[in-house]
Amino acid sequence: SNMTVSVLSVNDGPRTTVSDLIGAPTMIPARILNLLDNAFLSETILRNGGSNTNGLVGYSESTPLYLGSDVADVAEFAEIPVAAGERGTPRIAVSTVKALGVRISRLMRDRNKIDDVNTQITQLTNTMIRADERALRQLLLNPAIPTIAASAAWNTSGGKPRHDIANAMEVVGSASRTETDDDDETFGFLADTMVLPTSLTPALQDNEEFLKVYTDSLAPESIAYTGRLPKDILGLAPLTSRSWPLNRVLVVERGTVGFYSDERPLESTGLYPEGNGPNGGATESWRADTSRARVMGTDQPLAACWITGVVS
Repeated sequence: SNMTVSVLSVNDGPRTTVSDLIGAPTMIPARILNLLDNAFLSETILRNGGSNTNGLVGYSESTPLYLGSDVADVAEFAEIPVAAGERGTPRIAVSTVKALGVRISRLMRDRNKIDDVNTQITQLTNTMIRADERALRQLLLNPAIPTIAASAAWNTSGGKPRHDIANAMEVVGSASRTETDDDDETFGFLADTMVLPTSLTPALQDNEEFLKVYTDSLAPESIAYTGRLPKDILGLAPLTSRSWPLNRVLVVERGTVGFYSDERPLESTGLYPEGNGPNGGATESWRADTSRARVMGTDQPLAACWITGVVS
């Protein structure tokens, strides 16, 4: 029979208690995984290189994206030539396990401190996201990624963010594997994304050069009006991070600059008693552990370009 419940006041109706969470041990891990879904910047900037079994990934840096010889003109009845591929510099990346647990105490259960539990879940997910962004930042500070200096800091009157972004896009687009005179002997990269520290938003809000294009039909997109970055800047999708270097902006071809490979995909265990006894064991507590073992590597460092000195 379908049981219905009359709701006559704010106190009626279904509510989740801490006791329910302990009684249904997968509720907390399901929430954690749900909150972390699509939350990692590394999964936006890097491509998924598949899984690995031992935490080590060998890869080649700056492998050309063209074959070694050009397409041939073939006469009638002549044989079609075969071109050889080429490989870049061999490198190895090693996985790191990042893990953190949340804990529920018997007192939280007895006093139904649901807010304490929710706060811990929020803290856990925020900490995992920050750890991911810090690891990505470390990876992308690879000296093989080119840098250009901003013509002037963007928070000064001479700052020209659009000019600097266009310069960085050209560095990515003209990245070449040879020192020859062939102007078109490039990798064929095309920047489509920029990553900037969240703290730069107010600087762009006051930058005349940045704002001047937002007239007529573009006016509603102006950061001066919305307070947020427009959905694209010079055709690049702007992504912000609180963990980004405060003085740098990355212009990048998303999915090309590097990869991630998981030895252990993100997982969160069911809630289990910490001390193996009744009521949560000797510590009177239950816990759930969230972890991931991931390798990250930059195999095409020239598909990105840092702009340095963006704030004074």
